[in-house]
Amino acid sequence: MSKEVTERFSFINSVVGWEGQINATHVATKFQLSRQSASAVLKDYRQQYPHYLQYDASQKAFIATQAFNAVFINNALSNSFAQYLSAMPLAETISASQFTTHSNCVFEVEAPLRNINPLQIRPILRAIREQLQIDIGYISLSSPNYLDRIIQPHALIFDGLRWHVRAYCNKNQQFRDFTLSRFNGVATFEGKATHSAVQDKKWNTIVDVVIQADPRFSDQQKRIIEQDFQMQQGKKTIPTRAALVNYLLRRLHIDSYKNSPEEQQIVLTQASRKAIAPYLPQPT
Repeated sequence: MSKEVTERFSFINSVVGWEGQINATHVATKFQLSRQSASAVLKDYRQQYPHYLQYDASQKAFIATQAFNAVFINNALSNSFAQYLSAMPLAETISASQFTTHSNCVFEVEAPLRNINPLQIRPILRAIREQLQIDIGYISLSSPNYLDRIIQPHALIFDGLRWHVRAYCNKNQQFRDFTLSRFNGVATFEGKATHSAVQDKKWNTIVDVVIQADPRFSDQQKRIIEQDFQMQQGKKTIPTRAALVNYLLRRLHIDSYKNSPEEQQIVLTQASRKAIAPYLPQPT
């Protein structure tokens, strides 16, 4: 099998695995092919794997069969979900890690990612794509038993360790983040969404997170930190969505104050801390 065919078949596996379906438009858009050529790619795939896809005329798409699910679900990993998102962006609001091939002398520290079940993700992705309300089971530390939640999702968020769903919660009547690995049960669609990203004020509010070297450092030490972070005039400005501020602080390890400057390294400027305070979780 040529490299080109392998790449195309891998893309088909990824889309079908996470969406549960695929059509010629997916392939044509990804590889910049005519619809006829894209259909030929799908035909070749079905000849190679005759039991993996079944055409559904009502959806005008090829649907994953139980045979496909048996193979994909057992081998699906969280990082393959990120690969899917990077290959098939659902909207501008979705950000996904970009994957590169590393040489044998470059290594990445891997942390255990939370479990993501493709069968649970498919209806959520569809709800985002088609702007639908979805009724699905969800657990949290405050509610350890699965409870049905009707949500209206509009984006996915990756914080470095976990995937989250940004959605309007009908129960709480506000936009919230839900941990993707905590959904369970059979999902049902509840019609068109009445709330979208347009109404999500925190999502549409852009704030500047401004960092500087820990003031406890000497001037020479500060210059090292400033060089590390490419600071200008002793500061680095990072624009982000207000809804994502807390995730960013965690990634930068400045969500709490450390005892030593060597451990802390960077801090928020006083003005920035004051500006982003309304968007941080309030202590209970």
